[in-house]
Order: sequence, then structure tokens, then C-alpha cells
Amino acid sequence: MSEQPITPGVLGDWTMEVAPYTDGTTPTTWTPVRGIMELTPPQTEKNYEDDGEFDGTHWGSQTATGISWTSEATVKTPRATLQPDPGQEILRAASREVLEGGYVHVRFSMRGVTPKKGDEGLADVQFMDAGGPKTDLTTAELTLTGRGALVPFTAA
Repeated sequence: MSEQPITPGVLGDWTMEVAPYTDGTTPTTWTPVRGIMELTPPQTEKNYEDDGEFDGTHWGSQTATGISWTSEATVKTPRATLQPDPGQEILRAASREVLEGGYVHVRFSMRGVTPKKGDEGLADVQFMDAGGPKTDLTTAELTLTGRGALVPFTAA
């Protein structure tokens, strides 16, 4: 049996879509986030607690007691005289609020997969305009911090 070589994809294959958080129901309309220059797809991290015992062996023991997720991106933002990106504006608006006002629905998928499938969840948003020298492009740093589970989805 011959093994198939792995052909890598590119990070540009990822897409991100958002929807404002309203009453907690899953949205039916999603807005793409345009201008993504760099993306770290959703990363999960487990919280581990020591569950070893004094009368056990010298080996340690840990168990996961929780799991969380985050995603980060750099987006290029339009010049002041151009129309803002609707997806970025949903994120920017949420980043200036607290509690439920700071949440967005978000989903991540790979471009070209039919049917569309990926992961979605609810996230708190940080959207920070970046600075730099006068010759830099206008960009913003985006951090999405999960609020609950990141779950698979399939859409037409």
C-alpha cells in the first residue's frame, strides 16, 4: 500500500464570518470579514488540575477540568474616505461593549469545501487599531475569546 504525500494548504483558505449577538439564538445571516492578512484559526486549550494523591506513586497525575478557545487575526482596515467593511464593523462595535454587548457569533471554514463546513461559536471581541510608522498600512489586531463550546457546522 503506497502512502499519499501530504500537500499543504494555505492559511488564505480560511474564511471568517460574523453575526451580531442578539438574544443568543443561532443567526441565519452571516457577514464575511474581509481584509484578513494573518489568521490563527481557533485554538483550544485545556485547563489541567493535579489529581495526584499523597499515598500514590511518585508519578504525577492531572485531569482536564475545562476547555477554552481563542482565535487571532490581523485585518487591513480601509482608508477613512472608503466604505468600512461590514464584518469588521460588527467586530469593532462589539469590542466597545461589555457583557452580552461585547459578544459576536463567529464561524470559521475552509474556502472551496462543499458543503461548507467548519466550526462556530460565540466569542467576546477585542478589536484594536494598530499603530506604526507613517508608511505602514492601516491594520487592526483582532482577538476572539470563546464563550462556551466551539461546535462543528455544515451549511449549503
